Amino acid sequence: MRGTRGHVFALASIVLASCSDAPAISPAPDAAVAGCGNGAVDTGEVCDGGTAECAALGASWTSGVATCRASCRGWDVSACTLASPGSFETVKPAERDAAFATARCNDGTPFDFHVRLAPGGSREWVILLEGGVYCDDATLLCSDRAAKERYRITTSSTDRAREPIPQMGILSVDPDTNPRFATANLVHAHYCSSDFWSGTTTERRPSTGDPASGWYFSGRANVQALFAMLAQRYGLDDGDPALRVLFGGTSAGAFGAHFNLAHAAEVLPATRAGGRLFLFLDAGWMIDWDDPGARIFTATVRDREVWRGARTFWAGRFDPACEAAASDPMDCWFGPGWYPHVSRRVPVLVQQSSLDASFGIQLHALEPGKPSARAWREQLTSSLAGVDRLFSGSTPYHVLSTDDATWTTTGPAGSKLRDVVGRFFDAGPAERVVF
Repeated sequence: MRGTRGHVFALASIVLASCSDAPAISPAPDAAVAGCGNGAVDTGEVCDGGTAECAALGASWTSGVATCRASCRGWDVSACTLASPGSFETVKPAERDAAFATARCNDGTPFDFHVRLAPGGSREWVILLEGGVYCDDATLLCSDRAAKERYRITTSSTDRAREPIPQMGILSVDPDTNPRFATANLVHAHYCSSDFWSGTTTERRPSTGDPASGWYFSGRANVQALFAMLAQRYGLDDGDPALRVLFGGTSAGAFGAHFNLAHAAEVLPATRAGGRLFLFLDAGWMIDWDDPGARIFTATVRDREVWRGARTFWAGRFDPACEAAASDPMDCWFGPGWYPHVSRRVPVLVQQSSLDASFGIQLHALEPGKPSARAWREQLTSSLAGVDRLFSGSTPYHVLSTDDATWTTTGPAGSKLRDVVGRFFDAGPAERVVF
């Protein structure tokens, strides 16, 4: 599913509002747009009355007719008939609507995500941002990423393709593996911006990945396009009082989830206010580490300065409330900096090894049992003291939620990760599972 072929999809029966090639795609809450009801599709509206053939909205639908929601911000797809269950549809927002032209991968191809709508319908959603390291042309060359991991810098599959992508763990459609979430709507966002989903660039920037033309780092626009497309065409309706959303990510995707939580809360205001928007971060907690003997890869400066350089390279932004309050925006990269701001808005569950196999062992070359590794563990454990919903093991591992084995078996009896995430989503009491 790594091809780059795609096609421009025109909605013959739908008139879409035109938008400029803007960096931010920030639809307002699901209240009616000014002018909604006048029968004309004005700026900010997806529709204004009328109907659309469900199959024109996406390949997840085979038949039926959708009606314009009262807010004019999307289509009511409750009468649409689903295609065969179990397969995910590839969605490329930029190929559906010019408003999403800035939602793109490093190489300029369209950003894509994959959605599996639950058979029988569901008001529950799991929206997961993929991880996959980064590049900054300082500690990690983008040219190496382009040469060795091209699928991480470019689009995948083709728009509207339906196929059983190999998702496991929390995105599994097998009820034995994933009893709590297999019947939810499942969304997997393809990470192709190399920027921890934080970049705000709309023009190509110098990069060894493409010395002639440069690269885009557009992670934020990608997240915004994802939420907008789900709301417009796939039934993510903030006006539904039964809507429940688990938003999160793995590794770089976990960072992306807390960096972009404010946008999710903005477009799902009623869901957030009702306590039905949850944030799950699988390996997304970094500490402000400074050990001259354990720098990040080839760096010669402390971690804070490495990430500061990366933020500039991507034109990155972190949680806006944290950045507004912090004397140094880099505070908002590290767990103790962003967590108080984010956790005030939604419940947050953090999954984090106290000696992460990627952050500690891979990035910093820490050796388990050695003094630097013990110091790392002590600092990280101390930094997590104020996290009221925590799942943390003491062995070197990284991401757990997208592998069937680690999803179902990691943790003490009765509190495997699968159990803890399920209780969290069901608004159970705060719990710290440390083992």
